[in-house]
Amino acid sequence: MQHSIKTATRRRRRRTLERVARRTAATLAVVLSGTTVAVGFQVAGADGSGPGTVIGTGDAKAFGSASANAIAGMARTPSGDGYFLTTNRGAVFAFGDAGFQGSLPPGTSSSIVDIASAPDGQGYWIVGADGGIFNFGSAAFRGSAGEAPLNQPIVGMAATPTGQGYWLVAQDGGVFNFGDAAFEGSTGGVRLNQPIVAMAATPTGAGYWLVGRDGGIFAFGDAAFLGSAGSLRLNEPIVGMAATPTGSGYWLVARDGGVFTYGDAGFHGSLANAVTGPVVDIEGTASGEGTWVSLGGRYLGDFELTCYALRGITASGKPVSRTGIAVDPRVIPLGTEVYIAGEGTRTAIDTGGAIKGNRIDVWRPTTAQCAQFGRQTMPVFGLH
Repeated sequence: MQHSIKTATRRRRRRTLERVARRTAATLAVVLSGTTVAVGFQVAGADGSGPGTVIGTGDAKAFGSASANAIAGMARTPSGDGYFLTTNRGAVFAFGDAGFQGSLPPGTSSSIVDIASAPDGQGYWIVGADGGIFNFGSAAFRGSAGEAPLNQPIVGMAATPTGQGYWLVAQDGGVFNFGDAAFEGSTGGVRLNQPIVAMAATPTGAGYWLVGRDGGIFAFGDAAFLGSAGSLRLNEPIVGMAATPTGSGYWLVARDGGVFTYGDAGFHGSLANAVTGPVVDIEGTASGEGTWVSLGGRYLGDFELTCYALRGITASGKPVSRTGIAVDPRVIPLGTEVYIAGEGTRTAIDTGGAIKGNRIDVWRPTTAQCAQFGRQTMPVFGLH
C-alpha cells in the first residue's frame, strides 16, 4: 500500500511538471517569435523550465539537463563542450565532454552550494555551505573551511586556471583561498547592502569578482570593475555570475532569468518572465558568444493562489507586503523563501484560517487588484 501511494505521488508530480513544461515551452515560443527573434534559445531537456533544466543562448549547445533535480550550481568544462551540474545534496550530473567522477553518497550533505571544474574537465570540486570541500577525479583537495568558524555560510567557489587552488566566498564576502589561489581582498569587514551570492575568477587567476544579491559588484586583484546592477530596480535578486574568456567582461543573472552584461560580455538573450522555475546559475561559453543558465529549486507542488488586501501586522510580526505571503505553516514554515511561478520570490510571513494545505494567499494593496488576481494555480519551488 505504501509503495502504491509513493508511486501515485511520483506520477502526479511528473504530470504536474509536464504541464509546467508545456506552459513554459509555449512562453519560450512567444519569446522567440517576438522582436528579438535573432536571439536563439536551446532547452537542454524535455521538461521545459522546471528544476534541473539548462537553457542555452547564443552559441551555447544543449548537452543535456538533470530534469526534476534541485540544482544548486553549474560549471562548464574549459573546452566549453560540456558542463557539470550539482544538486544541493551533492548529486553530480555530467554532460558533453564533462567526465562524471562521482557524487556524494545519499545523506552525506544537504547543503551543497556550488561546483567548479578542473582544467581537464575530468574532475571537479563541490562545496557545502559549511565550507566543506569534496573533490572528485583530477580535482585535488587543497583545503577547506569546514573547520573554520564562519560568520556567514559559504555561497560560491571558483578554481584557479592551473587547477592547483580555489577560492570560497561567504555570504558576507569573506574570501578563503587554498592552494595557489592568492588572497586579493574581501568584503568581510564591509557593511553590505545585500549579501554576496556568487563569485568569478579572472583568466589569469590573479583576481576575482564578488556579486551581491542586489547586483553590486566588488572587484579584487586584476579583476576590473566594469559596471554593476546595484543601482537598478531588479524584479528578482541576482543569483549568479560568469566571466568572459578575456576577463574583460561578465554576465549577471537574476532568479527570473534576466541577464545583465558588462564589458565585452555580449547580450545573447534574456529569459526574464519566460521560465517557470527559479534560475540558480549562469556560465559563459568558451567563445564568449553564448551563455547557459541552469534552473533549480525544490518543487513543492501546485498551489492554489488567492489574494488578500488587509493592512496591519502579520503572524510573523512583520507588516504586510507584496513580497510576503500567507501559508499553512505545516506545509511551508514561516520564514521560508519560495519561488512562485508568475509571482517570483516570496517569503512566508503570515497565516490564515482559510489557508490550509496547498494554498497560498498573496498580498495586494487594494481589493480591486485582488479581484483582478482572482484564483490561480501555480507551481511553487523551495529555494533553500
